[in-house]
Amino acid sequence: MDEILKDRILQGDLDVYGEIVRRYQGMLMSYALRRLSDWSQAEEVVQLTFIRSHQKLEEFDPNKDFGVWLCVTCKYLIMTELEKRRREASNKTRYRDELELELLNASVAPSEFEPGAEFCALKLCISKLKSEAASLVEYRYFGNKSCQQIAREKGRTITWVTSNLSRVRKSLRTCLESQSNPRPQA
Repeated sequence: MDEILKDRILQGDLDVYGEIVRRYQGMLMSYALRRLSDWSQAEEVVQLTFIRSHQKLEEFDPNKDFGVWLCVTCKYLIMTELEKRRREASNKTRYRDELELELLNASVAPSEFEPGAEFCALKLCISKLKSEAASLVEYRYFGNKSCQQIAREKGRTITWVTSNLSRVRKSLRTCLESQSNPRPQA
């Protein structure tokens, strides 16, 4: 990409950036798909790559290869996605193991398992959330939907979904902490 194209894009010429996207989209899609092995996640990473690159275009040196610059941006987004996958898998394994251990210790068959106080406290905290926040929790954790699926179904961006889920988790954490450590009455 030369200085003239960069200036046109920075001045708001989306048609020029659209051509850049079409030129590099296949290359980035192949790159992302090889590393993620999931078509929808690869598409999402490629879209985020173009968005991030557009936002950071002022930093691009036109004397460098734009394709390489895009690949480096894509690489970091892929690394973020892979780390997120690893954390989610680790959390699911840890919570499954903890539940199995709790069931074994209680000598209760899984079909007879009744939720403990922590689960009841969590349900109470969820019931205190606004309906939009509660529905995000339901979709994500009880419906086992990815942030991408939720964004599609709700007509929102992934950024909106992830940032709102982050806020909801903080709110739930605060609620659970207040229930486990009630304030003494004066």
